[in-house]
Amino acid sequence: MNEIIESESGFIASSDSDFEVGADMMDVEILHISKINVIARGRRYGRWWLLKGLNEQCRGSSVDRRRLQKEFEIHSRLLDPGVVRAVGFEEIKGLGPCVVEEWVEGKTLSELLQDGKLSKKERRRIMREIINIVGYIHSRGVVHRDLKPSNIMIRDARGGVVLIDFGLADTGDYAELKQGAGTPGYISPEQMHDGGAEVSDDIYSLGAIMKELCPEYRGIAARCTGSANKRPKDTARLLKSLDRHDRMPKMIWSLSGVAVLVALGVLTGGYINSLNVATQEAQEKVMALSETNLRQKRQVAELTDSLTEMIARMKRTEEEMNREGRYTNSESRKQAYLVACRKIDNTIYNFNKNVFPMFKEIQPAFYDSLDVLHEKLQYICDHAYDIGRFPELKESDAAKLYEEVKTHYLTRLGAYFNVWEAILYANEIRENGMPRTWPPKRVLDEMEKKEM
Repeated sequence: MNEIIESESGFIASSDSDFEVGADMMDVEILHISKINVIARGRRYGRWWLLKGLNEQCRGSSVDRRRLQKEFEIHSRLLDPGVVRAVGFEEIKGLGPCVVEEWVEGKTLSELLQDGKLSKKERRRIMREIINIVGYIHSRGVVHRDLKPSNIMIRDARGGVVLIDFGLADTGDYAELKQGAGTPGYISPEQMHDGGAEVSDDIYSLGAIMKELCPEYRGIAARCTGSANKRPKDTARLLKSLDRHDRMPKMIWSLSGVAVLVALGVLTGGYINSLNVATQEAQEKVMALSETNLRQKRQVAELTDSLTEMIARMKRTEEEMNREGRYTNSESRKQAYLVACRKIDNTIYNFNKNVFPMFKEIQPAFYDSLDVLHEKLQYICDHAYDIGRFPELKESDAAKLYEEVKTHYLTRLGAYFNVWEAILYANEIRENGMPRTWPPKRVLDEMEKKEM
């Protein structure tokens, strides 16, 4: 189920409430109430939606109403599968003004960490996805300011990471409602003393999460939670630090293998095949030495064991080097990238050609078809990431491939979405400068008539 977690910005459970159920949003159910907010869910268009509004005491406060509206204005800038979608800001009967968000089925990262069932590989994947998502919201000028495991959900369907709760999010272009905010243990020292929105604040929180999720990255996490001037400047540099850390064991093993081969080459004239001859000669010397005394016999045994171990090391190193050689084909990653990009372009092009023309005016079905398009594109990204299809790729190459394909998908879809938005909302944009609601109010009225 969609998880609502108690936080500094957040919510406490309430078993009794006198809120009324709205007529336009069916089956409204109060989930949590805090000193400021009320969290509920409701059903519309056959789907569940999350409703975030103000409790009865705060509903008359212009400051609280403006703070809720600001949250929606910032949240609605973000269009990424890794960010919970904010689809509207509207009046809900019995709840007042509410931010309407998608309902996410899954568990929070906090719950999964408590279960202790995540493998090391899963933890590393989740950590990288979190960093990529935070990098995306930073590229849109948004700082989350309340990153923590309880504000990160893992979807039930594909295990994808979803960032939630933008109640404390801020941007540099807002001059109002500035204040320090966050959760102890994850908030940066600087953020406690001012109301700014700095990328370094989220980097600090990522470091705190990293300590819990991936203890093997403790050195990188320590830099993230250190002084602001020594933290990674952005998420891209943080990912590079993780890449370097993950490559280090392989580099050490490769160098060790090369050192063994060099040593063997010196001892045997550089020819691996001559090791067998050297071994036979050593065994003959052993037999001669064994006839002298017990001390020399022990030395012979040690020499024999040493030579045997040396041969075994040589074979293991040779096998490792051959195996590494099969994982250096960057052409496969390039080919996989081109194939995935073509599939993405064709999928969006066919949607634009065959599906979008069906919507002369905006309709509820448009959002459903857009969700289907998102799922198709995400499936292409996931399929490109499948190492089983390209066994010659290293895991790091596959991870880079996924990031490149996903960037292409978001860029292409964003360009088309701007065009669709301009076409479908042309009338309201001309009248109001922007749609007053999402979807526009006239569309909501039509939906309500159909439901009645």
